[in-house]
Amino acid sequence: MGCVALTSLMATIELQFLRSIPRVSILDDELPMKFFEKLSSLQAFLQEKSRGSGAAIQDLEIQIRDFALNAEDRIEIQLSNFLLSKNREDQQKAAQKLHQTLIEAAENAAHLLKIINESDDESNECQSLIPWSLDTSLRLQPPKLEGKMVGRRHDYLLVKNQLLYSDQRRVILIVGMNGIGKTTLAASVYEDSSVASHFDVRAWITMSGEYNVRQTLHDLLLTLVEPDHETRKRTTLDDDDDLLAKQVSKCLKGKRYLIVLDNLWNNRVWDDIQGYFPNDNNGSRIVLTTTHFDQGSYTSLDCIHNMALLDSKESWDLFCSDPFLEKHMAPKFEKIRSHVLEKCEGLPLSIVTVAQRLSKCNNIRKEWEKVEKELELLGFLDSSALTLRYNQLPQYLKVCFLYLGVFPKRTVIRVKQLVRLWIAEGVLNPFGNEGLESQAYEYLRGLIDRSLVSIENWSSDGKIKSCKMHSALHSFCVREAQKSSILCAVNTQQYPQGSFNMFANSCRWLSLYKHSFDYYVLFRTNTPRSIFFFQKDDEISVPFKLLRVLASAPSSFFQRVPTQLHDLIFLRYLSVKEWFKGLDYIVSANRNLQTLVVSDSNESQPRGPTLHLPSTIWESPQLQHLELDSSYVIDPPSMIKDNMQTLSWVCPTHCRTEVYRKFPNIKKLKIFGFCDSPIILDDLNYLVRLERLTISVSFGCIVTLPKPSMFPSRLKKLSLNDTSLSKKDLMIIGMLPQLEVLKLKNVFHGEVWEIVEGRRFNQLRFLHLEDKKLKKWMANKESFQCLERLVLRFCCCLEKIPRMMNYVITLKSIELEGCGPFVVVSALHIQEFRNYISDINFEVKIKGSEAQSLA
Repeated sequence: MGCVALTSLMATIELQFLRSIPRVSILDDELPMKFFEKLSSLQAFLQEKSRGSGAAIQDLEIQIRDFALNAEDRIEIQLSNFLLSKNREDQQKAAQKLHQTLIEAAENAAHLLKIINESDDESNECQSLIPWSLDTSLRLQPPKLEGKMVGRRHDYLLVKNQLLYSDQRRVILIVGMNGIGKTTLAASVYEDSSVASHFDVRAWITMSGEYNVRQTLHDLLLTLVEPDHETRKRTTLDDDDDLLAKQVSKCLKGKRYLIVLDNLWNNRVWDDIQGYFPNDNNGSRIVLTTTHFDQGSYTSLDCIHNMALLDSKESWDLFCSDPFLEKHMAPKFEKIRSHVLEKCEGLPLSIVTVAQRLSKCNNIRKEWEKVEKELELLGFLDSSALTLRYNQLPQYLKVCFLYLGVFPKRTVIRVKQLVRLWIAEGVLNPFGNEGLESQAYEYLRGLIDRSLVSIENWSSDGKIKSCKMHSALHSFCVREAQKSSILCAVNTQQYPQGSFNMFANSCRWLSLYKHSFDYYVLFRTNTPRSIFFFQKDDEISVPFKLLRVLASAPSSFFQRVPTQLHDLIFLRYLSVKEWFKGLDYIVSANRNLQTLVVSDSNESQPRGPTLHLPSTIWESPQLQHLELDSSYVIDPPSMIKDNMQTLSWVCPTHCRTEVYRKFPNIKKLKIFGFCDSPIILDDLNYLVRLERLTISVSFGCIVTLPKPSMFPSRLKKLSLNDTSLSKKDLMIIGMLPQLEVLKLKNVFHGEVWEIVEGRRFNQLRFLHLEDKKLKKWMANKESFQCLERLVLRFCCCLEKIPRMMNYVITLKSIELEGCGPFVVVSALHIQEFRNYISDINFEVKIKGSEAQSLA
């Protein structure tokens, strides 16, 4: 409960007081660090004790949460007064009040630590293990299956084959989110008659939710020996771990065994007991099922089987497998088919539960409305199991997990946006050698490894481009965040326009979107830090003074309270759909702004005339990411912008050496040409830290690269659209030492692209070609030694794909769209060759009319 509030408070103290050059100086320079150390101790307590279920622990968590929320509000209010002081006298008074506020907050933190230390014995009692409710008979046998497993034939055969073939001892890990069918799959294979007869000994253990090696070893012994065996009679939970381990190993020695450890919550158990399973090279197998897989945490794995959600056909087959539904299958069920598939999102547990509920009613439509509301509001996953999983998360991942509740259910989340929001909110650990962006990607990876978030799309450079939280987990996430008074997700359908002000002071994260939640936890003294607009214009007025994040804010939101614009001094992330009067003041006067996005996500809308934005934008000292769509242009800054990392879009007339020098640390640059006269860019080599470059021009605009073309040596991703490239330009691009992604769209000066021997793309992993005039493409075996993906779009004149692609052993896929028949044939020939050499990972993907003609 207190993890979000405490993390946010610590980030505020670090940002304002503990940097090498503090933003605010106070009377006692050591006070902020001493206060921060106390907060770190409170955070350590939360991390260590948060799994406890005792009332005393929960009460302490609430006290820590309330303390952190109140302390941060008071500190930032005084900071605001200090920063908005109009004269020196007012500033000195504000500084004294700020100093006194810090002293009081530090004293309150010390008081909480004293309570924690005094109640240490009591809290230890409260932190007892969550009782393992299943009795031994249920824990030591697989669940009973009703009928055959539906929709998992491929998974079933893969796992079964892993069990039956090879004399080496093998460890198979089945991974997937709650309710996806890991246990059902393992049990189906376990009970298969050919599998059962293949092994001398079989044992099934459903693991408890806590780390307990002794319990696991004890359960193994109970399953491996006969009920009247002397060993079983003498074995108790009081036995030494080593004794239990020796007895387990003795029972298995020389036998071909199959052990299933179902629902493995913590990989520490496997690390500690794997050495007790003898390896006699007789085909023994160990199957583990888990929601949490981290490549670096598991050792001795031979097979990792990731379970995916069911597709629409598999989902409906499973839905109709209910005996009643199968017998009475009729158009009345077809009418709700699309709704069932949409709401269940391929999760077997949800599909089966819905089918069972509907099979017991007469009025399908009416019952579905009830089931749908329950599904959207609560989900059908075991809430106690989800709570246990949530409690086991590290504090920093709890914060990141809860934050995903600000996005509407079933939203595909852009990782770039999520990372910047996490940084702006202060949910990342501010210390350490890693940059905050790298740390954010690690945190996201931690949620993915735990099956709490899924990867939706990969970018061309192999990074995660977008992610998504399943609706069943999203329901739990929002419930937990609202219960903790951190998030208020306001249902914009439930309340009339203009009635949202009742929520204005109810939480830290205020998100406005359509959903099915019908309850709210309102704390009237909780000043919001972030507002997310997922509707066109939801009328709401909130105090501006402490806002950090405004996402997709409509211009009307600011225009309703123009007198408060000067209060937005803590704003770190601002995205708006269009520029409006007064926005330049917000940006230029803000010393904390890190990200500014001015872009309408609806790219299909016709662009109006180009708007020239004021250069005062550059006055924001912390600005790192400026993203404008092609409707806007801004003149270069007069000062050096050391912090700038992302800049888009830029007019090519500004691409001059003296401008490049203003951005010494820029990593990502997008240039858009909309000029009438030809332009030659200055040498881009001055952008020494540039890693990603996009140059795109509108119809009729001619932008050419400098002669000779020079690019920064660190460049990893290059996208060129409608620029004119000579043969020499392409040769120089091929020599870039770190280039991994290359996208070329209508850039070839002629009809032939010949890669000269020795001019190879050494590190290129992704190549995208789109050109209606290109006829011949010639390359040699050494041209693309690291290429993994080749994408060809609308290359309708291209005669064929170079034959040398047969021998690029790293190549995993060729994707075609709108290409001529000869290109399709050459791609299929390459596929035949790769199949011939047993390359099972290679595939050809064809979109459009060509795919239909081949079907």
